[in-house]
Amino acid sequence: MTDVALATSIPPGMTRPGPGGWNAGPDWRAACIASWPAPGWQVLSVNPGEEHAALGALPDGVTVIAAQPGVAQAFGRPGAWVADALAQALATGAPVVGLVNADIRLDLDMRRRAALVARAQDRVVACNRMDVSHAQQAEGPFYRYGYDLVLMPRAIAQRIDMRGFALGVPWWDYWILLDALLQGIAVDVVQCVGVRHLWHQTAWRRSAWLAALHALMAHLQPRRDAMSVLAMGGIAEAMADLLTAVAADPEAGYPLADLVVTAGTRFGIELVRLAERSAWTLD
Repeated sequence: MTDVALATSIPPGMTRPGPGGWNAGPDWRAACIASWPAPGWQVLSVNPGEEHAALGALPDGVTVIAAQPGVAQAFGRPGAWVADALAQALATGAPVVGLVNADIRLDLDMRRRAALVARAQDRVVACNRMDVSHAQQAEGPFYRYGYDLVLMPRAIAQRIDMRGFALGVPWWDYWILLDALLQGIAVDVVQCVGVRHLWHQTAWRRSAWLAALHALMAHLQPRRDAMSVLAMGGIAEAMADLLTAVAADPEAGYPLADLVVTAGTRFGIELVRLAERSAWTLD
């Protein structure tokens, strides 16, 4: 029986810094993939067809599914739409569905998995990752400004509108939380030592970051008035007004590229603070 269907998009290869310049990426990639399946947990990797042959052998419990097209054209890199990945997870019939970033190792025993699933029966559960500098490191700092494992009941997943977002591109995790909160759905932020990420320099693509931010603001624009109910504060609302204006008319010639980055970053910080009003730690 499938209790949890977890969707991701495994990259054909991975590069991560290791001691002495050694590339730790291949070993970390393999460790992440091996860590996801568990009794009752089904894992789906949604990938463009041209990537399938390069994925190599995968463990039992991990199934590769063809991705819907368009991500490369939208963001300049191949990948999977978040809406597509969630739809594939929902198609399994699992009562709880979720998303995990492909460079996350889940060191979760069945007690921790059960605790996360129990919380995800009626809300969105978003996990901060723990950054480590090598695979054997037991503890490290939590990264507050992103959510690398997200779980929710299927009824909530069917209500979240993830059109325009892609795995591996920023902002999808923020929008899941904001969309849920705007609908009055509870959100829990969890810091769990078993959600681990091998630290690396941020591969930040400004164009993709901005495109995904515009997608978020296009979703938010018709629901802007609902933000006041969330009581995010004047700064967040002012940033939202600026960003929705730019997203609504991106061809208007605003000389605001740098300001949009600053405003988007500050808006993201305020959203993190909002989500952390309901936060807990899973040891």
